[in-house]
Amino acid sequence: MPVHHWPNPRVSWKSFHHLWIARLVEYLNQEALPAGFQARPTELIVGVEPDVLLLQDADKPEAAPPMKQPELAEATLTAVLPPPAEMPIVGVYSAYNSSHLVAAIELVSPGNKDRPEAVQTFTEKALFLLQEGVHLMVVDVISLPHQPIRKAILKRLEIADSLDESQLWISSYCALPGEDPQPHLEVREWARNVTLGDTLPSLPLFLRSDQLWVTVDLEASYQATLQAGRYKPV
Repeated sequence: MPVHHWPNPRVSWKSFHHLWIARLVEYLNQEALPAGFQARPTELIVGVEPDVLLLQDADKPEAAPPMKQPELAEATLTAVLPPPAEMPIVGVYSAYNSSHLVAAIELVSPGNKDRPEAVQTFTEKALFLLQEGVHLMVVDVISLPHQPIRKAILKRLEIADSLDESQLWISSYCALPGEDPQPHLEVREWARNVTLGDTLPSLPLFLRSDQLWVTVDLEASYQATLQAGRYKPV
C-alpha cells in the first residue's frame, strides 16, 4: 500500500491519525516489544504530549532482549549536544508512577508544519525528549505544506543539510547521554526518505541506549489503519 497524499481530500487526517496511533500501539504490544515494555497512546507528560509512548515496567529494570535482536544498519549521522542550561525540575515520566518513559513515536500532523512557530514548537519538543534520554521516532508523511520536519531537527542539532523542501522523511533517534570529558548528549539518527507512492520503511526504535531496539514495521500499521477505517484515499 503506497504512501498517499496527506492532507487528503477524501480522508480526514485527524481521524486517520488517531486510528493509526491505536494500530501502532496494538502492533508494538502484540508483536514487537519484549517483556518489560509496553506502548500506550498519547499522555500528557510535563507539557509534552507524544503520540505513542513506550514505557518500561519499574519492576523489570533490565528487560531481556528479544529472542532475535534485529540487525542494526549504520547510523545516518551522529550529533553531540551539551546538556540544556537548566534541566527540568521534574523528569519525563508517564502519568503512572510504576512505569518509566523510554521512547516515543511522533506522527507529524499538518498543524505541526503549517507555520514557522509550529515547526519550532515541534522541534523543541523533540529536543526536550532527546535531552531527557528518551529515544524518538518521527514519522512525517504530510506532503503539504512543503516543510520537512527532519530539516528543522537537524538544524537544531547543528547539522548542516541540503534537504529538498518537498522531501518526506521517517527518522529514528537514539539518545546517548555521556559524561566524558564533560556532560553531553550524543544523538544518533537513522533516516529514510519516502515519496508519494512508496512503501513505508521499517526503522529501529531504541529502548535502552543503543543496546536494545525493535524494528517497527510502519507499513503494516499503515495498511491496518486504512483497512480498519475503510479509508480510500487517492
